[in-house]
Amino acid sequence: MKISAWNISLGEDEARAAYESVMNRNLSEGIKVKELEERLASFLGKKYAICVPNGSSAVLLAMMGIGIKPGDEVIIPDFTFIATGHAPKLLGADVILADVKEDIPVLDIEKVLELITPKTKAIIPVHLNGRRAETKRLKEALKDTGIYVVDDACQAFASGKKGDYAGCDADIACYSFAVTKIMTTGQGGFVTTDEDELYLRMKRLKMQGMDNIFESNDYQLAGFNLKYTDILASIGLVQLGKIPEKVKNSKRHYGLYKKALEESKNIRMIPTKEDEIVYTPDILVKDSKRIREYLEDKMIQVRPAGACLHRANYFIQRSKYKNAEFFERHLLYMPGGPDQPEKNIQTAIGELLALE
Repeated sequence: MKISAWNISLGEDEARAAYESVMNRNLSEGIKVKELEERLASFLGKKYAICVPNGSSAVLLAMMGIGIKPGDEVIIPDFTFIATGHAPKLLGADVILADVKEDIPVLDIEKVLELITPKTKAIIPVHLNGRRAETKRLKEALKDTGIYVVDDACQAFASGKKGDYAGCDADIACYSFAVTKIMTTGQGGFVTTDEDELYLRMKRLKMQGMDNIFESNDYQLAGFNLKYTDILASIGLVQLGKIPEKVKNSKRHYGLYKKALEESKNIRMIPTKEDEIVYTPDILVKDSKRIREYLEDKMIQVRPAGACLHRANYFIQRSKYKNAEFFERHLLYMPGGPDQPEKNIQTAIGELLALE
């Protein structure tokens, strides 16, 4: 039987919640979405949360919220999922790529500061695979510049600790409920902020630019339909209640890899802080193609690192990307996920050790 790279489960509780939502005619955005938004904001210690259809639309709404337009520049890491760059690009901005740190694949703040120009409107640190970018340090460096910091925390919901979660230091933070995240509603996402004006603007933007879509007689902004659904929100409310268990499982799985591989000569793990939740256990190996082929021959699914964004010719390169290219070549994502059977983790570890 093949071991999948990711495992997360929806069960009877989620099915019952969705059923009840349907039977009570809570279908499109309504009371369940409002309840989920309030609970998400409370969990993260933020003033506001706004649910949207997915993590990509969360980044898009954030960019719309701060008024990104043609001629603006937005700086993002070269090593991230490409959705981070597509949001500002689709609004006409120039997307400027910055290298990541040498030891951790998150934005290198020093390199970011070298890329800032009078056209820079926003910077998007990405908390990749649960590892936190240095948003607080970046915010301090940008004080009084008017440049927005928008965190892409789509891969880092619940990473950190109460009062200090990934995304909480930014002007706006973006999260995802996709199936490869620590909690899922199939698809979905949300943004958070503490700023009243940003919140009100984003609420209008996701409702075709209006305060009251039911009345629809006051056209304030050029917005879009980015509503969430009560059916999915009802699932999200159940999943949110399971976060402590999901966090515990994810940390245990990562710990198993870390302990087993700490003496390895050929496999290295990326530094991780105590409170960070690594969604998918990742390793660094010399020949990632050979290791992946070996493991998949053993029916163990392994996900390679995605290509650096400078491979896309519509983003702008103004520097070298030595560190991003290193992670592109050497990083592999091993079987994980909050509901991955522990025997699958042990089997994957056993095959890795057999290669020593």
